[in-house]
Amino acid sequence: VGVGEGARGLSFKPHVHARLSHLPGVPEYSKPNVSSIRATDIGSFVQVPGTVIRTGATRVLEAERQYQCSSAKCNFTFTVRSTVESGHTAEVPAICPSPSGTCKGRSFRLIEESVVRTDYQEVKIQEQAHTLGVGSIPRSIVVALEHDLVDTCKAGDDVVVTGTLTRRWSRIARGARCDLEVLIKANHVRIISDSHAGGIVTDELREDFERFWEYFEAKGQPLRARNILLRSINPQLHGMFVVKQAVALTLAGGVGRVDGQSGTTVRGDAHLLMVGDPGTGKSQFLRYASKISPRSVLTTGVGTTSAGLTCAAVKDGAEWTLEAGALVLADRGVCCIDEFSSIREHDRATIHEAMEQQTISVAKAGLVCNLNARATVIAATNPRGRYDPSSDVSVNTAIAPPLLSRFDLVLLLLDRNDVDWDRRVSSFILRNACRRP
Repeated sequence: VGVGEGARGLSFKPHVHARLSHLPGVPEYSKPNVSSIRATDIGSFVQVPGTVIRTGATRVLEAERQYQCSSAKCNFTFTVRSTVESGHTAEVPAICPSPSGTCKGRSFRLIEESVVRTDYQEVKIQEQAHTLGVGSIPRSIVVALEHDLVDTCKAGDDVVVTGTLTRRWSRIARGARCDLEVLIKANHVRIISDSHAGGIVTDELREDFERFWEYFEAKGQPLRARNILLRSINPQLHGMFVVKQAVALTLAGGVGRVDGQSGTTVRGDAHLLMVGDPGTGKSQFLRYASKISPRSVLTTGVGTTSAGLTCAAVKDGAEWTLEAGALVLADRGVCCIDEFSSIREHDRATIHEAMEQQTISVAKAGLVCNLNARATVIAATNPRGRYDPSSDVSVNTAIAPPLLSRFDLVLLLLDRNDVDWDRRVSSFILRNACRRP
């Protein structure tokens, strides 16, 4: 805005920032994941999606300061700015940078009222696990947030970051290797966790689904439409319509509500536990649910700890940060846990709050906060030895009753000695194997 006759009555606000988002889907600007970033993209303005796995503490940094030459003949005033590349350190020149070049002064005076400070925070985003192929390791990258972008996202959020790809040297120490770190200086952060499902269900898809149900309702055969949908769930498994219907209803979920008088939150997500003998298709249902869900995390109970399921306190430099676990990363999605009974009893007790209240209360390394874990849990486990129908489910699975009560559906998949069923299943497998592609 100019300061001429037409600009009278207008004021200039110094803390206005232009934010750019929704870049065109060309490879030069829009990157599908972190792994697609290359060395040639340094200095470019890019857009990268990912999941926030770590959030750092908010700090106040000095963005710029002014110095004045101490020489009585010069008194030149210049500005020194700190950048991300230099590790936010403002380096004062050794010689006075006056335009004349005649002053060789080496003493400068800091102008206190000229110091400009800004909020600063670093977060780390990681590629979404369900978008990667088999054997691929999810990559991560640091994102630097400044000004009003600070505290706009938290661990577990799906975000799309737009910013400049830059590099930063690590701290120099004697005897240590000096590494170069690539990071994104964010210009805009868009959270897509809450609106992710709405972006997948388009208007055209919704109309097709409504026409599908209206067609069978007009013919008086709504159950036939249901059976068509159930046959499309894990079609490589023969029969098991009750299990397929339970998986479909669990993935669809419900609607959470908040009691207006007491303020109690009633969750809308259902939890499913499949207990069965080996070879009954439990793991196949878990993989299918993780595949079709737009936001999912698939893990196994072998070696899983409470920190891996909830969150972990990680020391990053001189400060502690929180790194999200499986339940936090699956917020607004599905968390599939195989071999659920293999989790240690102490680690299993930490997910009580996450399954019922759908939050995780954290008090680690001086960090006290609440993280959202609004996830549907689909778990599978084997019984201890042969399943005993005369005993309770808690006895057969070695799962404590308080945790077992968190599951809304508990299904028993038993391998009974039925010759007719075995013949039908084997015929179904052979037909699919011999069918031409």
